[in-house]
Amino acid sequence: MNLSKSDIIIVAVASVALWWVAYIIICGIETIQLLSTVNCAAFLFTPSFTIADHSNNRRYSETDRLRNYVGLHTPIYRVLNHAQKFILDNRISRDFDIHMNRGQEKWIYREGVLNISLDRGYSEVKIGARRIFAVSEWTRMIYHIDVNGVWHETEYDQNYDMSDVIAQVTECLEVIAEHYSAEKYRAIDKEKAKLEWYCYGADNLGVVNDKWQRATIKLWHKQDSKKSVKWTKYWGRETLDGSKQYKTTTGEHPSAYLVNIGGVEYWVPHSICSRTTELHNGRQARHDGSLSFLGHAMTIQELDLPVWWLEKNVGVDWSDNVEPIGHPEFLKRFKKQRRWFKR
Repeated sequence: MNLSKSDIIIVAVASVALWWVAYIIICGIETIQLLSTVNCAAFLFTPSFTIADHSNNRRYSETDRLRNYVGLHTPIYRVLNHAQKFILDNRISRDFDIHMNRGQEKWIYREGVLNISLDRGYSEVKIGARRIFAVSEWTRMIYHIDVNGVWHETEYDQNYDMSDVIAQVTECLEVIAEHYSAEKYRAIDKEKAKLEWYCYGADNLGVVNDKWQRATIKLWHKQDSKKSVKWTKYWGRETLDGSKQYKTTTGEHPSAYLVNIGGVEYWVPHSICSRTTELHNGRQARHDGSLSFLGHAMTIQELDLPVWWLEKNVGVDWSDNVEPIGHPEFLKRFKKQRRWFKR
């Protein structure tokens, strides 16, 4: 069979075309296989933007038993705890609405930027307009979009790897911390302080002496003195229209306390006492002395006393004689006065 020159050209072109099509198909298959091994195929061809909102149709409420849903909270707690620690360490809490002590309802929220929430079995993480993580209490499934846009849908597992979610949240928190403005909040506080009551004077209210060397002593509080000291505070503030408002408050405190230090009872004047309380991050708050320094609880309490008073009353070696007695022994020494009733 004799082929013309034009037929030979057509056959050659068709063969080359078929070869190129086959080559392209093979390269495409190999490329997809290669990308799937690095978990990027879905990102290139079917990227996922956000997870549907599952919070509208809820299964559990306040009346349901905790055992029905608390097991679903384990993964989101890792994100909440990490975010809370980051916010506290970087001192940017004023940029957020944080509720971490609300039973089975907790969240860390900044409007339009970040939302990490937990609510009776349902949990989600939302960055901007994207919901990147959610746990449905109906299906008990975990829905997760990783940093590459790959969709993961998995049956619930308490040991689910949250490192990708935490990494995305951390990146968002770092941007917020970078743009945090302490000056803005100082200006807000300064304006707000004008509208708050401030004390500009007081009668019969002493000031804690900061020059005395003090020691924190553990002791038992037996009773207050019958004599008390009444005081008056004078307050003022500025209103929104620029006018001034004034008021006075009154109160009283015991003049002295009967305490047991190292098994010996002493009367301690209120005027020489002091007490400090340690707050978060090492800060300290000092009792202003307007109320009693000691409560009426049958427990060991602490009081900051001047060293000169301890040396004068307990002895020069006072540090060896201030160990508090035990509770049973204190109860034996606590004698209540008898009450005689006429019949």
